[in-house]
Amino acid sequence: MNKSILVTLIALSVSTLMTAPMVSAKIDSITNTELNVKAQPSIALQVSAIELRSKLNKYQQFSANFHQQVIDNKGREIQQATGLMKMRQPNQFNWVTNEPDESVVVSDGDSVWIYNPFVEQVTALSLNSTMAQSPLWLIANQSDEAWSSFNVEKVSDKSQSYIVIPKDPKNITRQITMTFNKNAIDNLVIEDSQGQISTFTFTQFDYLTPIDNTNFTFELPVDVDFDDQREVK
Repeated sequence: MNKSILVTLIALSVSTLMTAPMVSAKIDSITNTELNVKAQPSIALQVSAIELRSKLNKYQQFSANFHQQVIDNKGREIQQATGLMKMRQPNQFNWVTNEPDESVVVSDGDSVWIYNPFVEQVTALSLNSTMAQSPLWLIANQSDEAWSSFNVEKVSDKSQSYIVIPKDPKNITRQITMTFNKNAIDNLVIEDSQGQISTFTFTQFDYLTPIDNTNFTFELPVDVDFDDQREVK
């Protein structure tokens, strides 16, 4: 798997949102019931974060085709890729890159599996040690814990774009911008700490069709090099 895609997906190694005074529960269109949020004084929810969380909460699952463009810190395009992603809450996803290099990243909810057919190698990582540091985690996780590590800013009052910034200044993801078009995620723009920008544009976004459980399990292929980096329990 190309290193830049792997870093982008998994923790950019595969972080997302917030802090500020508690927001009044009287926001008409967004209620605690809708968000499944338990009132906790230690977690402050900004209005923009509540809005984003409400939007993402619609997607108990979804699938979409994607096109990725990677720009380096000097504005030069260094890569393009295409593929298909599938997601289901909580913490399950299947990300297949078709071109230029075939690769598969699968989360079964506990482990993240990275398969590179070209080099015949599989790497297994602990979900908690990878996705917990990626803003992408928020798309597949509605827990307060997941959302407590990030700040959220809305680009403008009328905008459908939200900027997610890790609280930890050492995070290798500088920020991620999520843009919506009606009921779909239109694109994600991820900027890392080195200034590299990866833009994912989605098409055929579908959050209504059920996704089979087999998409979120990984069977280890025969005769591959297996690198198990999961935490020892």
